This record gives sequence, structure tokens and C-alpha cells, in this order.
Amino acid sequence: MASPLPIWRLSDGRRGHDNQSLGLIEALQRLVAVHCTQIAVSGAIAGALDVLAARSRRPSLVIGAGHATHLALIAAAHRHRARSVVLMNPSLPRRLFDLCIVPRHDAVRGGGNVLLSLGALNRMQAASAPRDAREALVLLGGPSRHHAWDDAAMLEQIRALAAAAPDLRWVAAGSPRTPVSMLAALARLPAWTVVRFEDTSAQWLPERLARAGVVWVSEDSVSMAYEAVSSGAPTGVLAVPARGGDNRVQAATQALLDAGLAIGIAEWRAGARPRTPQRPLQEADRCARALLERWPGLA
Repeated sequence: MASPLPIWRLSDGRRGHDNQSLGLIEALQRLVAVHCTQIAVSGAIAGALDVLAARSRRPSLVIGAGHATHLALIAAAHRHRARSVVLMNPSLPRRLFDLCIVPRHDAVRGGGNVLLSLGALNRMQAASAPRDAREALVLLGGPSRHHAWDDAAMLEQIRALAAAAPDLRWVAAGSPRTPVSMLAALARLPAWTVVRFEDTSAQWLPERLARAGVVWVSEDSVSMAYEAVSSGAPTGVLAVPARGGDNRVQAATQALLDAGLAIGIAEWRAGARPRTPQRPLQEADRCARALLERWPGLA
């Protein structure tokens, strides 16, 4: 029996970045035996020192997401003659990494050491158990550098959805960016359950996505939109006013709509309804296979 593939996963402690690196490693585990060591990095330069001081099993592969992991990835790969994989368009030159897995909406050319993905990787897999057709899940973001926010406009969209399906159990969940005023307005709606981000665990969203009969995600929350379609949930996208300039978040959401993996609220008003995708998005698995094909000697 072959020895498990030794991997170091570098973590900056941010849930979104951990979601990406764990998604790739769990996909690798579905293909080969893996021995994964998590190493916390405390910053750009400090992170490099963290990995140089680490005494864990020597890695063959070092994986990280987030700018704070970049120098640490390079340092660990150089010291241990390992392959480095960064899960984003890095702030350092891409040639310094063995593989960059970059979302297509970042408008980077693929090829060479760049593997393009449809959205950021995540841990979601298509649910195998039957969905609860009576439960509707609404996932909300909030104002950001790419999007503004309008409580009244969002509430109007949500009221229209609920009025069209009054028999459903509606659950709304906020994010760290969701205005308190938005959650308060939803809490006043009859028979709605409103969940604050602070009251959720890392497993709350995957468990809800696995069973919800339909999911609606605000347009600014691109990572949650990609998690929803990766879970195989029928998914809709709620409109949020965009700020001017290069809006890559809006481009990422539009890619889901163009691929037929989700519908927008305008399509819903025209009579379309979210549908279970024939083939759920499974980018982590595709990238894991591509990685092992690139370096067959790893496993």
C-alpha cells in the first residue's frame, strides 16, 4: 500500500480561505490517501518564519489561500522541495508558485502553472439525501467595495418570493456584512426564522444547503452562491446594487447564471424557477484530479 500523500495546509485563520484549502484537500482525499498537517501562519513575513520553524512531517505538497500565506508557501516548498499550490490570483508573481488555481472571473489567462476554476473552491458536495421541498433558505451578504446595499429593495424581493410560496418555511441567514437593520426587518415578517452569522458554526451552512428545497443568495455573496450550486440546491440570485468600476464579484455571479446553474430574480419574475442542476458544480474534485495528473509521482 502506498504511503499517504503528506500535505501541509497553511491557514491564516479566515473561514473563507480555510473553506477553499479544505475543499481541495478533501477532494484529494476522495482520490488518494492523504496525511494533512495544518500550520497556522500569523502574517506575511511571520508566516514564512512559522513554516520554517515547523517540525511536522516533511510535505510533498503545500497548499494555502490568502495573501498572508504566500511567502510561507514559497518558503516551505523551497525548504522541503515540495510543490506549492496557491488558491487565488496571488499578490506575488505567479511564477513563484508551482500551481495557481485562479477563479475565471479574475480574468487571468490559464495554462502553464495557472489552472482556472469556475469560482473559488469550496467543501460542498452534492447532497445524496432527499431535499426538504418545504424549506427555503435565503443567504444575505451586505455592503462591500463591489456592492452597495438597499434594505428596502432587498426586502421587496424577499417579500415577493415569500408571497409566491406561502407554504414554505423561510429561513434567512446573515453574514458578517449584513446590516442589523436588514435582519431586524426580516425578523418582523410572520413565520420567518432569522439566523445571525455569530450564532452559526462552520457546519451550519453545509447542513442547511444539503437539505434546503430552494436557496436564494444575495448577488454580492459570491462564495455562498457557489457553495449553493455545488451542493446541488436549486439556486436563485437576489439583485444588489453594484458599485462602479471593475466588479469581479458581479462577473463571478454572472458566470453562474450564464452556465445555467442559477437564475436571477429578473428571470424569476418572468416565470422561471430555480431548478436542481443536472450536474452540480464540483470544481474542487476537478482541480484535485488535474493536480494529480500534473504530478503523478506525488501519490
